Amino acid sequence: MIQRRTSSARSVSTAFSDTSFDEAHGIRKVSFLNNIQNVISIAIILLERLITGITFVLPKSIISACTRTVRLLLNFEKTNNDAYDKLISQQDSALTNDAFLQRIEQLRTACSFEELCEINGFVSESHLVQTKDGYGLTIHRLNPETNGFKSNGKAVFLQHGLLMNSEIWCVRIRKDDNIPFRLCELGYDVFLGNNRGNKYSSYCKDADIHDKKFWNFSIDELALYDIPASIDYVLKLKSISKLTYIGFSQGCSQFLASVSVNRDLNEKIDKLILLAPATTPKKLSNWLINSIVNLQPKVFFFLFGKKILMQSILFWLKIVYPPLFIKLIDIPNRILFGWHSNNMDILQKLVAYFHLYSTTSVKCVVHWFQIIRSTKFQMYQESLLFPSFEYPIRAAMKIPKVLLVYGMADSLVDIDVILHQLPEYDSADVEYLDSDDTSGNDEKDEIKLQDDLSGKEGLESSGDQVDITEDNIKVNEAESRMLDSADMGHKSIHIVGVKNHEHLDLIWGNKVENKIIQKVVNFVVN
Repeated sequence: MIQRRTSSARSVSTAFSDTSFDEAHGIRKVSFLNNIQNVISIAIILLERLITGITFVLPKSIISACTRTVRLLLNFEKTNNDAYDKLISQQDSALTNDAFLQRIEQLRTACSFEELCEINGFVSESHLVQTKDGYGLTIHRLNPETNGFKSNGKAVFLQHGLLMNSEIWCVRIRKDDNIPFRLCELGYDVFLGNNRGNKYSSYCKDADIHDKKFWNFSIDELALYDIPASIDYVLKLKSISKLTYIGFSQGCSQFLASVSVNRDLNEKIDKLILLAPATTPKKLSNWLINSIVNLQPKVFFFLFGKKILMQSILFWLKIVYPPLFIKLIDIPNRILFGWHSNNMDILQKLVAYFHLYSTTSVKCVVHWFQIIRSTKFQMYQESLLFPSFEYPIRAAMKIPKVLLVYGMADSLVDIDVILHQLPEYDSADVEYLDSDDTSGNDEKDEIKLQDDLSGKEGLESSGDQVDITEDNIKVNEAESRMLDSADMGHKSIHIVGVKNHEHLDLIWGNKVENKIIQKVVNFVVN
């Protein structure tokens, strides 16, 4: 008996040893692969730096020769856009004789927000706002009365996304496809914000733009200072108590973070429009972007410094042949985020991509990486010794009317997470908008959203989609009765999922006029 027990003990011990060995071997294997991926990611980043440095010192004659070669090669590439092919093959004569292509080139080469407005027949104003921590922000304004339209006394504020500025709202080729112009014509006083650190907001009373101190900001500072200062300035200037807020991408995140720590904003916003709200982006499937996301902040700061993120893009903008620059944007977007940009016209890309990038801090992007890793919409974490603070959006936000529009093929927007972060509503409805193309990914997203819905009373579905029920959008009947009895108003949310649309499609896509702009305008007006 003793021998049998000893034998059994040895067997168990051996089994545990084998299991532990297998687990340790698996961990070492994963760790080894992660290290290889990190090395490759760092090598790619350093290679870009090397190429930029070499190109910077090249004589203009060599750069011109390279441009001519690229132009010649691109002549052999034919697209489905005759106007674009004409521009590539007959650039000088095409720009001389074709009014449409002249407009394309004017919009592409416009140096400022003011110039973009002038091309579209509008007059703009620039206002300087100072935050409580001393940063100077430029707010652009489209005054309906100055532009020949009757004012209705109401204001709309638009906020751009990460690595952008206010120009992104005004680079649609057709004038009427630009939300600010449409709203101005309807009598709304339109204000467009700019984050600290971009081309229009480069002043700080306590730090020079060349100092690290100037760039020591994350999403927290944008939420704590920039958004409240901008909104308060508009309300004071107009002598009104409320306005409508429209955000794109990080412009949504900034506001939701801001209302979490500045709850008085609830009383200053009557309608909130969230376009592609990326509060907690999905963990992406591409190993390259994930390895970069998982780099320790110290490594990322070592590679990019503690000031401006990827300032070299401004250099490439000046020297790269424009059609090639489109490819230099499209290819990384496809590799890193899985965006195919099939809904964007190539001429629209030619205009919009040249207004896509504006400066921000490296710390802002490190903050986003922390959010992706933790899967929480949290404040910047200075040290791993202390837990991060998650923005309490659900408890803080009390805005009565919300419109949320997202692309169902957008890899950066996790609609399930966002709906859990938002508060309860008295009524809610979901609408799906079709596009000409079909996509299996969209069908999966639609099924998933429907599976998350639970048939709460007060939820309606509209548009050309199947019956929908909702769990994430909480419809609280008891709260509704209390609100009605207290005469505090009715809280509602309308969610629009646009099939086959990715992140940038929501502002620059081919079908944006019918699918999104009209939805936004109707929501603002009604």
